[in-house]
Amino acid sequence: MHTRKLMIVISILTTGFCGCEMAPITEITEIKPIISVTPSAPAGRYRGERAPVFSVYQVLPKEILRGSNYRLVERVPVQEYQYVFTVRSDFGEVTAKGRHMLSLRLRELKSIETAKKLSKYPLIVDGILTPLRDTEKGLDLIINEPFKSIDRAPEGLELMVDQYTDPADRRAGSPTRRKLAVELECDPETRNPVLKKLLDKLTLYKLGGSLLTEGAMYFIPVPGLGAFSMTAQMKELIVNSPPSAINGKIDRELEAAGVEFSIRFRFRYSSAFTTVQRLQLMEQFRALKGVQNRAALIEVAAKAHTEAEAISSIRKGKMLADIRKRKPIRLLKFVGLFPLAVLNNGTHVLICPYDYVTSTREVDNYVDAYRASNPNVTTVLVTAGRVSPAVLKKVESARIRIVEEGTFTGDEAK
Repeated sequence: MHTRKLMIVISILTTGFCGCEMAPITEITEIKPIISVTPSAPAGRYRGERAPVFSVYQVLPKEILRGSNYRLVERVPVQEYQYVFTVRSDFGEVTAKGRHMLSLRLRELKSIETAKKLSKYPLIVDGILTPLRDTEKGLDLIINEPFKSIDRAPEGLELMVDQYTDPADRRAGSPTRRKLAVELECDPETRNPVLKKLLDKLTLYKLGGSLLTEGAMYFIPVPGLGAFSMTAQMKELIVNSPPSAINGKIDRELEAAGVEFSIRFRFRYSSAFTTVQRLQLMEQFRALKGVQNRAALIEVAAKAHTEAEAISSIRKGKMLADIRKRKPIRLLKFVGLFPLAVLNNGTHVLICPYDYVTSTREVDNYVDAYRASNPNVTTVLVTAGRVSPAVLKKVESARIRIVEEGTFTGDEAK
């Protein structure tokens, strides 16, 4: 018994070390950077092309640049092929790497604002939020103190372990807390310390019924946000079933689909994914039923170490599912930088989930290696965002057609 508790405690403490960030899509007729800087390159990549710095007005719709409790800083650099946004909120300054991570952060802020505006007990909500606002830390903890603020082990850890032996159940909390999270349109396993604290405190006051007045959530989404919304079916599952039961059901579905045990195990217990995010990825997995090697989507997702990588996996799945709506996919391959979908007519479609791809050794080597292995195959690169002039030149020289902003229609594969 003590050995089991020790294993659970280690699992709980390990959960806190996984962090944040990743990317969506928008209609931009032309992007001209306001300045160019030498990009920060990860290990193994050379600093070749100068990465641009954009204005936020160039890369996002104006409707979301400012909200009741936040505003976006104008300067948007590019790092690791993603736009890096700075959000100045009532609770501090947050960096969101990529449009999908920005979508998540803005949705969290909207949930906080909704709790304040629609609560039957606004003074209670204000009492919870005011100290966080006054400390000038708030949301900044997401970036600087993820373990300390999000998965801090409370006093009486052994008692807590006895109560919730599954880490996901522990994060999501009671049925009351899960229901409140759904009402606020947020993930009950949120990593946002302000929203997490708000859910915890409000749950203590909720003795029955709803804490909210009648009113619908209204949110102007960042383009591409749909992949991260909870469907009605997901909401019902979250309210009525603990995460451990939902994840067990997902595991059985993957087993029936032929996904091997080791992959299923890593995916089920990955601390990079919340239960809601697993459900979102499974939605894309189901949309690929009948495609050879669709299990690779789960295999790649199971290797995620951060929330950013988990969200990237969902985004890749969504892009593949969208392509399949337009053209039949025969086979999936996840080798190298970009996932590859082989269409029934033999065309290769490369999937790029990034905001703005700049020229690096990684990109150049991938293009060279791909074309050397597939010298005469019709190929299309579908990117969720844009590519730089140097990448455009490199890809076109390899006889690969580019479709930007995820606008694949199917005609490109003829």
